[in-house]
Amino acid sequence: MNLSTKAKWIAAGTVAVAVLLFITFRYAAQPPPPAVSVPPSVQLQESRLVGRKDGQRQWEILSRSVLQEGDVVTLRELEEMVVFQDEEPYLTIQAPEAEWERKTELLRLFGPVLVEGEEGFRLESDYLEWQGRSSKLLSPGPVQMLWRGMAISADTMTMDTEGEIVFLQGNVEIRDGGLVWKLEEAVYDLDAESMDFYGNVVLEGEAGSD
Repeated sequence: MNLSTKAKWIAAGTVAVAVLLFITFRYAAQPPPPAVSVPPSVQLQESRLVGRKDGQRQWEILSRSVLQEGDVVTLRELEEMVVFQDEEPYLTIQAPEAEWERKTELLRLFGPVLVEGEEGFRLESDYLEWQGRSSKLLSPGPVQMLWRGMAISADTMTMDTEGEIVFLQGNVEIRDGGLVWKLEEAVYDLDAESMDFYGNVVLEGEAGSD
């Protein structure tokens, strides 16, 4: 093999090595694709969650399943929920699932929801919200209540637990003995045991009542 042929082989080999190095650097040296961001979550079993305002308990929930994703805590298989007033149990609530937004102090209760209190107080709704900053229990949908022998229904309800006042709005109906009151709005003071009516009021007597 003469010198010219050797030179040609050396040149060809050099080009091949250069191409191989280029391919290796081009595809193997690329940075890996960015990792998919997954929000941190924590799931606990059999946990007791306490909501507080100014250091005092507002509510307490015992749940079999607690899932935390960021600032949202999802509670399932609720065994017990108690709303407190002046550190004393005020209302007990039964609901299959709840969701707590820590930043807004909003607790959502998914129904069927049953609320019970002293002297036979009973409230039923498909969905309730506990607004921690204002200590209010809100039902944006239809609600049914029993209180001191009266059966009450309305389109929406807001209960101020600190002032012990219930605001009823939309198609309010109150059955008391043989009388049926139909009105637009009502405000019930639980402590004073008084109720104010607003808007058009219709009073009916049920058939067969004295």
